[in-house]
Amino acid sequence: MGISAYKEVTEWDNSEFVVPNHTYLFDGKSNILAYAKASNDELVIMNKPMKIDTRRRKFEKVRHRALEAFGKTLESVQEAPEGIAVKSDSGKTYYITESNGNYRCNCVGFGYRGKCKHIDVARKQQSGK
Repeated sequence: MGISAYKEVTEWDNSEFVVPNHTYLFDGKSNILAYAKASNDELVIMNKPMKIDTRRRKFEKVRHRALEAFGKTLESVQEAPEGIAVKSDSGKTYYITESNGNYRCNCVGFGYRGKCKHIDVARKQQSGK
């Protein structure tokens, strides 16, 4: 999953409407996972990936501490090969880990939303239901 930070450097022609050029965390496609506001660097994490039209817009790849930390958190969840194995409907195996009652899954959905159906299955497996 190619998570990368890009600062928008688009020069907007319309002076009546000010468009701030934020720094975005992309998922390797045209989906924004989070962004740092141009005005104060405040990190805004999207509830779900947001598709963005990148046509006629310019971006430069950058290093941004807050966005990199968030991206690494997502990538570590993606790469966790231990825990309770749960097979998805598509046949792919995901791994759920538990620590102090907090569950994590290495599926993409959990990385975006912080919850997924695989965790429900793992809880049922653990409780024997």
